[in-house]
Amino acid sequence: MKAIYLSLLLVLSITSAQAEDWAHLFERKKYQAVKISPDGKHIAAVMDANGKRALIFINRKTMKMSGSTTLPGKNEVGSYFWANNERVVIKIHQREPWLEQLQFYGELFAVNIDGSAGELIYGYRNVDTDLGHRLKKKKKIDGWADVIDILPDDKRNILISSTPWGSTISGLYKLNIYNGKVKKLVIGAPVPYASYITDTKGDVMALTGLSDQYRKEVHVRKGDQWQKLPSDKYGSNFKALTLDDSGDNLLVLDNFKQDKRGLFKLNLHTGEMQPIISDNKSDITQIKLTSDEKNIYAVATSNGFPSYYLIDKELKETQVFKQLVATFPDQSIDITSRTEKGDIYIVRVSSDIEAGRFYIYDLVNNKLSSLFKYYPKVDAKQLAYTDPIEFTSSDGLKIRGYFTQAKKQVKGAIPPTVILVHGGPHDRDNWQYSPTVQYLALNGYSVLQVNFRGSTGYGASFEAAGYGNWGSLIQQDIYEAYQWAINAGLAAKNKACIMGSSFGAYSAIQSAIKYPETYRCAIAYAGVYDLELMFDEGNIQNLRFGKAYLTRTLGADQAIHKSMSPVHHVEQIKIPLMIAHGKKDKQVPFEHAARLISALEQAQKPYVWHKFSSESHGFYNPENQAEYMKNVLAFLNKSII
Repeated sequence: MKAIYLSLLLVLSITSAQAEDWAHLFERKKYQAVKISPDGKHIAAVMDANGKRALIFINRKTMKMSGSTTLPGKNEVGSYFWANNERVVIKIHQREPWLEQLQFYGELFAVNIDGSAGELIYGYRNVDTDLGHRLKKKKKIDGWADVIDILPDDKRNILISSTPWGSTISGLYKLNIYNGKVKKLVIGAPVPYASYITDTKGDVMALTGLSDQYRKEVHVRKGDQWQKLPSDKYGSNFKALTLDDSGDNLLVLDNFKQDKRGLFKLNLHTGEMQPIISDNKSDITQIKLTSDEKNIYAVATSNGFPSYYLIDKELKETQVFKQLVATFPDQSIDITSRTEKGDIYIVRVSSDIEAGRFYIYDLVNNKLSSLFKYYPKVDAKQLAYTDPIEFTSSDGLKIRGYFTQAKKQVKGAIPPTVILVHGGPHDRDNWQYSPTVQYLALNGYSVLQVNFRGSTGYGASFEAAGYGNWGSLIQQDIYEAYQWAINAGLAAKNKACIMGSSFGAYSAIQSAIKYPETYRCAIAYAGVYDLELMFDEGNIQNLRFGKAYLTRTLGADQAIHKSMSPVHHVEQIKIPLMIAHGKKDKQVPFEHAARLISALEQAQKPYVWHKFSSESHGFYNPENQAEYMKNVLAFLNKSII
């Protein structure tokens, strides 16, 4: 505890000089997941303690640490929540020696705010040597726990779903947070991958799941039975959120009878959908739920900068959130927790130049005080701003994205550009802090990010426009974005490199093939290079609906898959390549990189190769990411400048 406390004191006053190579941008988050206790007397925060996630408790009156917990061995603190004023429940993550990515095997751990009475309350381990001497042997459970409701009126129990290993059907249990005893409830899930909805009393009233045809189902509780609602009453992007105050309606996100995803209410008696609010330019992408997750106080869209719509103006969170938006204009704002009385709030503020800063807001005294930052060593004043962009493609689609001007520039010259392509491809870039973007900008490279057709957040038709066009029209959108930047005077011709990971890595290599004279180099990490291989290997096709997803987004024509697979067309590449891959990648197996390298060798094409033996799909060790970006910078400097 002493070492953590000293670190806490140090970081509250630190004003560190920046490292010349900006490697500190990739350090682990020092503080995250800050939450206040229901009575407001204590603050909890996940803290990095010598490379390991710990949970600390701070007395709000004295702002001194009152306790902490660091799980022994390979175990680390995952997400957590306050179960009552004295005890929190933590998801146990494990760091395997051969893998950098933390793993969750369904276990729950509970501990008091002074660090005492630590107890494994759900999990497959039941021996005290695994998690410390305080643990007593108990019945082990080979399953995955998901917390459904903290049952605020029950100070000793929480409601969980438990899914046995190897199954997709869950059951409901009351779980004692002090001794781990479970009581199975009569009613369980009638459908795989169930998400449960409870009322204000903690009673399960509805659930959603997936049918064998990969369609969303809604089931309403009738005593100890479930009644399925007609599936034609909602759209393809359905997500259940919470019940309204009457308990008769389920508040949902959906694109029912419209292109953009909006907020609707689904009547649980008739199955009828009624719209509440939508935006005509983009989907609703964020939902702001109250701390008890029983009400929605605001929703957000991300068409450029974040925009908010207030929903229930009578809620305390709504009133506080409105004040916070005025206090922090043009920033992303989240209320992470509040007291039971609603007088004290923990707020996280973030932006393009701030990864996350936590504040405590005293509503009664109208006082806002700074608490912690994700990255105390990162000075926002030294970083580069990211601005939204928009242009029309050659076939008439509105394409959006973001441009970050290089912070370090040569006077009188347009800086070189990195086109940084997001993964998915059915995902998107957002206006937010990115250590990769900042690292490039601080080292003299402007960064162009493109939400090409197929990206999410701009309606169902825009996303569907990317289906079957991974190697063609999507790459054309990226190419045209670069041409737009040149015409706008933001980028220079023949001074750009295309870069990305996962699908972004695929784009980097595919664009080098499709536009061999446009880019000076291509950088690819954890990329898909053989589309046919996706149907045979990797965890996407292993998922229950993985092959259906691939068929929907890529089509079933193997000839087209081959025509859009970089491994078959490397002879067209004329620029230097940098390729990297994690050996433990299960989502995009290492075989993709091996096949690409083999093809490059046969075609006698130059490339630079980096292998990370313990990384999976992405970087989970900040030292590895810093090393990778240092190599990226050296490669860029050699290829462009």
